[in-house]
Amino acid sequence: MGVPLEKYVRIGFVVAGILVWAVAASLFGTLFQWIAPNWDKMLLGAQFTVSTAIGALFGIGTGIALWLNPAVLRLGVEIANELRNVTWPTWQETRVSTIVVLVTTVVVAAILGLFDAVWGSLSAVIYRL
Repeated sequence: MGVPLEKYVRIGFVVAGILVWAVAASLFGTLFQWIAPNWDKMLLGAQFTVSTAIGALFGIGTGIALWLNPAVLRLGVEIANELRNVTWPTWQETRVSTIVVLVTTVVVAAILGLFDAVWGSLSAVIYRL
């Protein structure tokens, strides 16, 4: 039936580790700027600083923890199996649904704008009394 799902789940673990790296590096960079900017020294050039290294450690740790946890792997494979059973909409259905959402948003915004204008006028009349 194709490539085993475990392969895709493992790739997802690696991607999750990379995302954790990016978020943690940004978070630690911001914290260092607030607390002590001189702590965030350059290690391998201007782009790889102490905060980037700490973020990399967090990302690698997350990836390894996900990779080695059999319960998380089992859950990931179960989710991937369920996603195979999903009936995905066609391009035409997606386009029509998007148009319906946009038109509904514009209509609701117009109605709320009308209510706001009426309420504002009514409030102005009441406050003048």
